[in-house]
Amino acid sequence: MNPEHPSTVSVEVLVIGAGPIGLETAAVLGDEGRDVLVVDAGAIGNTIQRTFPPQTRFFTSPERLAIRGWPVTSPTEEKATGEEYLAFLRAFATGKGLAVRTFSRVVGISGREGNFTVRIAALDGDEYSIHAEVLILASGGIDRPRKLGVAGEDLPHVRSQLGDPHRYFGRTVAVVGGRNSAVESALRLYRVGAHVHLIHREAQLYSRVKPWIKPDVESLMAEGQIVGHLSTSIVKISPGGLELAQVGSDAESQWISVDDVLLQIGYEQSSELFDLAGIELTGPQRAPAVDCETLRSNVPGIYVVGTAIAGTQAGFKVFIENSHQHADQVAAALAGRPAPKPVPTRPLPES
Repeated sequence: MNPEHPSTVSVEVLVIGAGPIGLETAAVLGDEGRDVLVVDAGAIGNTIQRTFPPQTRFFTSPERLAIRGWPVTSPTEEKATGEEYLAFLRAFATGKGLAVRTFSRVVGISGREGNFTVRIAALDGDEYSIHAEVLILASGGIDRPRKLGVAGEDLPHVRSQLGDPHRYFGRTVAVVGGRNSAVESALRLYRVGAHVHLIHREAQLYSRVKPWIKPDVESLMAEGQIVGHLSTSIVKISPGGLELAQVGSDAESQWISVDDVLLQIGYEQSSELFDLAGIELTGPQRAPAVDCETLRSNVPGIYVVGTAIAGTQAGFKVFIENSHQHADQVAAALAGRPAPKPVPTRPLPES
């Protein structure tokens, strides 16, 4: 056992997930005098750090990303980039004095309300236990990339995250998808000198693509600068190219030569943490069963907050911006207070 990792830790509340809502919930409970520890399998804001390409701006406005009156600021006075929001989360955690342990993966949950034991695997391979009276799961809903289910998608030139677009200069890249990530990736790849094919099953790009990006990409597709393949599906991925088919057509498949394939078709939630906790999953989205007022799960003493409550979202309806009240709901439930009144949805929701 590494001496830096005590064999056991005891806290009143353990928050699993150091994203915005996990940190916000920890801060609210800490302000009410509760002893709270936050753990995360990755870094603070792990989903943002892991999935946002460099200098990607949020769709959501800074005001809606702010936490408990702490403003999200940008030197450009525009929507925040992923890097700016991660800096904000670090400042919030530090300013609020939150106890956060990163790269601490939950590998076991046992016990009952008032006496849970959570096994933690640290990055160095050590394991230790945390005893907690209450568990709050804030683990998000973007754990692993979706799969197409076609031959060849595990080949080494197929990726699910853009990363730094610079690497694709002079290369021919097939971007698969028609929502925000795919369309923005196609534009950024074009602007670093890649030859881009944009492949989407639908006849049009998603209507809610960022409005400062969608017109550019549609114009470039109309001009042939980005080659659009709409109403098109992938039959097979091979070294050096793709086999495409028109959706709903008996026409022969088409072969295009590409160097790289970028799958931007969304993410799925992992059920691992819920399975460890014994939480029931419901509906086609496999969402955890929670009480809508208290956010208490079917397991007494375990609550779920943030985007984690929605499972794998087919069309995103739960975001950072409409999850801020979750912290107040859990705080009220733990204190025995009535649930706070729902906050009305702000007009013009951003998605």
